[in-house]
Amino acid sequence: MATLLYIFPHPDDESFGPAPAIARQRREGHAVHLLTLTRGEATRQRHHHGYSKPEMGRVRFEEMQCVAEVLGLSSLEVLDFPDGELAELDPRVLEDVVARAIERHRPDVVVTYPVHGISGHPDHLVTHAVVKRVGCALRERLGVPRRLAFFTLPEGLEKKPAHLHTSPRERIDACVSFTVEDLERAEAALACYRTYRRVIEKHRPLESVTGGVCFELFQETFDPPLDDLTDRLPVVENPAHNASIT
Repeated sequence: MATLLYIFPHPDDESFGPAPAIARQRREGHAVHLLTLTRGEATRQRHHHGYSKPEMGRVRFEEMQCVAEVLGLSSLEVLDFPDGELAELDPRVLEDVVARAIERHRPDVVVTYPVHGISGHPDHLVTHAVVKRVGCALRERLGVPRRLAFFTLPEGLEKKPAHLHTSPRERIDACVSFTVEDLERAEAALACYRTYRRVIEKHRPLESVTGGVCFELFQETFDPPLDDLTDRLPVVENPAHNASIT
């Protein structure tokens, strides 16, 4: 069995697309950990509910506990960096927490957003850059992660909100299929976000992954795409397994 670590900036990022793949991975016995960098308190949805930013952050944290239970996550860590302001932080602070999570879990696969961030949100772009830099450095030093995967949407989708970015088909290196039961579990996880019910009903995010949950794989190419993120993992040459992060 493999270990996967998903790293996203906001609550719901794991459920607006990747959740069916996560449900499959847990069903198959893989360890799946989730690190979320903010509590998503700055979302405009708070105005519909009359919440202040601190109140919204608390509610979204509670919603994530529901998601962790529904998906059966191996662990969930939700940090409280300022939502919408990751670009204003010293990137070394973010790099440190990401590095420590990777050192702690020693994942075979780390998953985050692609370079375009799908929605283009600045927090998504910062997270991509931080995770990719730290992942490359630690693979060289510690031998993990063996794979960097970027959750994305393939071009040509019929059911996709117009504002979202996609990746060319030739950049898709893995497209994870899932069962009806996996999809039902993903839908239940998405339903945990009661504060986002209007957004979910409007955009129906899981309809964008009906053909599989797709990923770009950093510095790997597979044609046809892999069906499993843990399949054909690259061998890391002479990793310093006993090294520590300084």
